[in-house]
This record gives sequence, C-alpha cells and structure tokens, in this order.
Amino acid sequence: MEHNLRIIPVALVLVLLVALAGCGAVSPGTEPSESPAEESASPAPTPSEAPVPSGEPTPADETIHVSTAGEFLEAIAPGAVIELAPGVYNLTEYLHEASDNISDYVSRSFTDGWQAEIHEASGLTIRGAKGGRIEIVAEPRYSDVLCFKGCSEIELENITFGHTIEQGSCLGAVLEFDQCRDIRLDGLDLYGCGTYGVAADDTVGLSLRNCIIRDCSYGIIDLNACSDAILNGCTLKDNGGFDMLSLCDSFVIFDSCTFIGNAGDSFLPSYSSLQSEHGARFAHCSFGLWESRSIKAELSGSKNYVFGEDCRFEGYSWSEITEHPNDPEVSESDFVWVALDTTRLKVASFDAEVLTADAYYILYEIVDKDSGEVRFETSEDVRFLTFAEDGSGGFWGEEEKGRLFRYEMDSSYSCQISFDDGGKASFGLYADLGGALPRISEEGHIWLALYLDDEVLWFY
Repeated sequence: MEHNLRIIPVALVLVLLVALAGCGAVSPGTEPSESPAEESASPAPTPSEAPVPSGEPTPADETIHVSTAGEFLEAIAPGAVIELAPGVYNLTEYLHEASDNISDYVSRSFTDGWQAEIHEASGLTIRGAKGGRIEIVAEPRYSDVLCFKGCSEIELENITFGHTIEQGSCLGAVLEFDQCRDIRLDGLDLYGCGTYGVAADDTVGLSLRNCIIRDCSYGIIDLNACSDAILNGCTLKDNGGFDMLSLCDSFVIFDSCTFIGNAGDSFLPSYSSLQSEHGARFAHCSFGLWESRSIKAELSGSKNYVFGEDCRFEGYSWSEITEHPNDPEVSESDFVWVALDTTRLKVASFDAEVLTADAYYILYEIVDKDSGEVRFETSEDVRFLTFAEDGSGGFWGEEEKGRLFRYEMDSSYSCQISFDDGGKASFGLYADLGGALPRISEEGHIWLALYLDDEVLWFY
C-alpha cells in the first residue's frame, strides 16, 4: 500500500507537466522556439516568392540580349554583359540616323562615313550567342569597325568583324584600341579591307586567343607603345600590304600561331632606323613559303626577334632560317621578289598632267606574253621611262641607250608610243588599291604597263 501511494504523486506531476506543455506554457525567462518538426512543416519560400526590397530589383539574368545594331550600341556601359543574337549588325546604317552622343559611353565620329567609338567603359563583355554566325560590319573605308578609347577589362568573344567593301580600299583598322588596358579577344574572325586586324596605341595587356586575321590590306597587327601583348592559337592568313607585323615600341609573344598566304613589304618591321624598341618571340608557330623567305632575309643581324626550335618554316629548316651570315649586308640575290598581282589593279583614267606627275617610272618586272614567265629588274639592267608635257619622252637604260619617243592619248585609258627609231608600243596606267605589290605599293600608287611585241614591262 505504501508503494502505491508513492507512485501516485509522481504520476500526477507528469500529467501536470504534459498539460502545461500542451497549453504553451513556458518557464519564466525562456524564449519560445520551434522544433525541427515544426520547421519542416512550414517550407521556406521559393526564390520567386522571396520578398524583394522595394526599389532594388534583382534580375535573375544580368546578360543583356540584343538583336539589332541600335540595341547593341545603346546597351554598352561599364560592367555590361551583352550577348548578340545570330545575324549581321550594320553599325553604319544605325549611326547614320543616330545622334553624335549615343550614350555616356558611345559616340560617333565622321571620316568618309560614321564610326562608332566606345570610351571610358570598364568591365565590358560583348559576346556572340552560340549556334549561329554573328557579324558586326561597317561601311566607311576610312573608319574602324569598332574603336575603343580609354577602356579597360574588355572581352570580345565569338564575333566576326569586318568592312563591307572590297579588300584594298581601306584606311581604317578592324578593331582599334587607344590607351586601353586588359583587352581579351577570344574566337574572333577579323577580316579586311581593314588596314590591320588589330591596331593599338599605348595599350597594356592585349590578348588574342583562337582568332583569325585575314584579307587585311596593310598587315596583320599595328602596335605602337604597347606592352604585354600575346597571340595564342591564332591563324593569320592572306594579308597583304606593308609590314605584316608593324611594331613600334612594342613587344609581342606569338604562341602556336599559323602564318600562311601573307605577302607584303616585309614580315618583320622594316623601320629599325627609327630606333624604336620593338620585338617578338615565336613559339610553336608555323610559317608559309613567303613568310619563311621573308624571315630568312630580314632576320639577319636582328636580336629583337626570337624563333623557337619548335617553329616550322616551309622550305627551310630552323637552322637555315636563324643562321647569321658573316657579312651583315644582305645581297640582292637574298632579296625576296614578289610578282605583281595584277588582279588587285584597277584601270586608271588619266591625262598628260597625271602622266607627268612623276619625274620617272622605274622598271620592276618583265612578263613574257607567251609563257607568262616573270623576270625582275636588276642592278645591271635598270630601265625607266620619262614623260614631258609636250608629248615627248624617253625609254632609258643600259640596253635601250635612251630611246626617245612621242606619245599620244588614244583614249582616257591608254596611250600610243612612236619611237624615233620607228618602233611602236602602247601603255596604260593602273591604280594600285593596295596589295598588288605590297613591297612598294601605297594607297593611290600608279603602275604603268608598257606593251611591247612579246613582253609587258611593268613600271612604278
């Protein structure tokens, strides 16, 4: 009996505690808390249901998707990530109707047409959407397709850039960077008629990866006072003009790049007399026949250009390219002669005033009419033509001994010659729009073709 009496009070205490817990009672000074079971019973709101502070929207996707030239240029701003839908973006068409200041970061300037300039933008990414071709084009011959000034941390990805007109008539680059920092170009296709694929001035940290530069009318790149420049895995092809690598106070690293089909005044910079600090290092690169010949002729005596033993040269071994002759002077037989590309010439209308503008025309090459074989002027056989406004002229040279003649226009495109010794010939003038003979051609340069019985003599 005593045992049962002891159990009853304990049981009563337990019942009272359970009752108090069911009523939500708490002991003094204790904060209420939820049990794990209660938390799982009330799931947290999903992101779409989560409250957003008033006036501070948080977009789920910060990428700006555009599909027109206007949308593209108007979206440019510091920190913007812009993705272009597949298609062609003609900047000139939009700029023709736009105001001079499109935004705080984009303006237009005029050359022979409108040019888009991006300035003071940092952290900007412009990329093409996957699954289609994205092409940004400009029409004016003397304008860059895109120009960046005072920009930093710029990324361009998966886009084709170029001019709409034919190769050879341009004075504007494809992409230009002026006083910029940290520029990354990835997977771009840059094509002419741009003078150069990339032109940069006072720019630090320029990187091109897996890019193509092709069909430009002056050369591949033009860098002035630039540092930390590197091209990795790029294909640089079919460019013509002057120096393929125009470098002034700039040093570039080329890694795993392919140079093929280029032909110009020179491959390496030809203005060392300016005493500018410039140079390049090549590793794992391959070079076509013209590039290899040019490097062999130009590398002699230069310590500013280093070619790794892993580089490959068409027609030459690495040792043949890099060996330095005892005589630093390059003989004429080592000079790289390039046949004139007449497909890049345009027939020029002219008169006596145009014809006599140059004091004389120097022979460059001789083409056999039957075989098409090309021979070049040599120091032992220098020939040139002179014309006077009174219709007289002379064909001078070691072989010709000064054949005098009279000339008369028979059309606005051609002229007839009557030599004093009874011989006859005709000639025409041609405008070199760039690249016909990059070694000496310039914008607006004139070529003269003298048609003899069995030969065509090309003078410049």
